[in-house]
Amino acid sequence: MEQIIKQMRELKLLGMVNCLETQDILKQDLSFEEKLEFLLHHELTHKKNKKIARLLNNSKLRHNIRLEDIHDDSSRGLERSTLLKLEFITKHENIVITGATGCGKTYLSCAIGNKACVEGYSVKFIKLPTFLEEIQISHETGTFSQLLSKLIAFDLLILDDFGLTTAINDNQLNDLFNIIDERYQLKSTIIISQLATNVWHNYLNNPTIADAILDRLLSQADKIELKGDSLRWSEKMKGGMQNGLT
Repeated sequence: MEQIIKQMRELKLLGMVNCLETQDILKQDLSFEEKLEFLLHHELTHKKNKKIARLLNNSKLRHNIRLEDIHDDSSRGLERSTLLKLEFITKHENIVITGATGCGKTYLSCAIGNKACVEGYSVKFIKLPTFLEEIQISHETGTFSQLLSKLIAFDLLILDDFGLTTAINDNQLNDLFNIIDERYQLKSTIIISQLATNVWHNYLNNPTIADAILDRLLSQADKIELKGDSLRWSEKMKGGMQNGLT
């Protein structure tokens, strides 16, 4: 048995190894086919869990947020049930999430992203204002093409805080266009913004490039406009009341 386990380790069949070491499967009253099926199931589960862990780690998402834990709330413009199947990813469509500060935009996007990772999709979460500065550095170091290739490869790209900065310069606008254009009809993107979509054109402040970006983003996008008071403020007030504060 030790030799078998050693060979399994060399083949990286670690799910099977764990099963043999913890389940004592060979002594159970099962046929050879049933034992083999049991071992294969453990191996496949191990590889799937390992892949999910890798996808979650690479995504930079908040990992403790589950889409299944979010409830439909029509008063806030939230219909979780329409997102559970992740059909927008298989169709290479986009989602635009808008709403006031603290209403749950980032929370919802992370829940969608985590669900996508569990389903085996590659995801990347990015705070757009900071990332645009990183892109500028990549131009200076000659690594922009490599960075762009990585962004194109993700099944789902989540761009948070779109429109948060007071202005976006022409170089940053061109970089944003390149990202959106390369992913158009090939991958899916989630855009999160405090700005309503009807003012995005003015924010981008370049009619030609703005038209190109918005056409690629919005022509095949589901729009989620979250409503209601800030969830952060609500939780703070709730905690204060529970502590006897006013």
